[in-house]
Amino acid sequence: MPPMVAKVAPEANKHLSDITAIVYCQDHIFTSGGDGKIKVWTKDLTLKKEIDVHEAWIYAMAADSRGRIYTSSCDGTIRCLENPLQSDAVKELLKCSDEIESLFVDSRDNLYSGDDKGIITMWVEHRIKFKFNLVEQVRSMAIQNNFIYSIRDNDLTITELLEGSSTGRYITKASIPGKCPVVLCGTRSNGAYSNVAIVTRDGLGVTFIKNNNKEQFPVLWTKENAHNMIINCLLGADELLYTAGYDDSVKQWTSLEKEPKIVAQVNAGSGCINAICLGPDKSTVYVGGSDGILKVVKFS
Repeated sequence: MPPMVAKVAPEANKHLSDITAIVYCQDHIFTSGGDGKIKVWTKDLTLKKEIDVHEAWIYAMAADSRGRIYTSSCDGTIRCLENPLQSDAVKELLKCSDEIESLFVDSRDNLYSGDDKGIITMWVEHRIKFKFNLVEQVRSMAIQNNFIYSIRDNDLTITELLEGSSTGRYITKASIPGKCPVVLCGTRSNGAYSNVAIVTRDGLGVTFIKNNNKEQFPVLWTKENAHNMIINCLLGADELLYTAGYDDSVKQWTSLEKEPKIVAQVNAGSGCINAICLGPDKSTVYVGGSDGILKVVKFS
């Protein structure tokens, strides 16, 4: 079966602005939007509910293993939905004057937030544990073990948190040219991903990095002009990598350890694609963009 847009949510249920993030959690799809709402969907795109979480544009969304959903907004807040499948209750974790543009939940359910001043904050059970001043704006990040991968529009910074430190000390391990987003990807061993992917500085290509501290995080390859327009989204699924962006195209890549090859691509009809997310299997991708409509793309 050729890849295709398998289902489109009804236009009556769309976000009133862009879809800004998508999360798959507890057999449901969560979308956030520029309208400040979180919408909760079944896997077949039946809308179950919508929750007013912010009064402004939602920048980022993340989920933990307990099903808690975290959001950040241009209103300077981080908010949490403790049990969004059962309750519309919203808890505010932080209110500040900074723009918190990225969120990430690690394998231990610790929440990290990154702002426009370059501060990454580590949260443990909704309380601030450490703050790391990385100086540059944090537009996208990922965390694995004791490493933070953070990026804006000019270079990926890989930071190691020093074990045994009670003050949150860290050292910079690598700086690699590129721009956001950043994603952990490739195969996994003992819960650790083998690779890291970022977008090239011009926004059109992809750089693939070996996630190995002892080898100083070498670049394995750079694929220039992977898209005709700026790439907004990267998504890893074992031996596959998905890319999407302004050109409305979702591309599936393989042969990642060598020279990447396009397996398939689909035009989603979403305008500018802002967010993609894996569903229950690695061939199902949920897509959201500037039209505010959630779609599911099936790859063979």
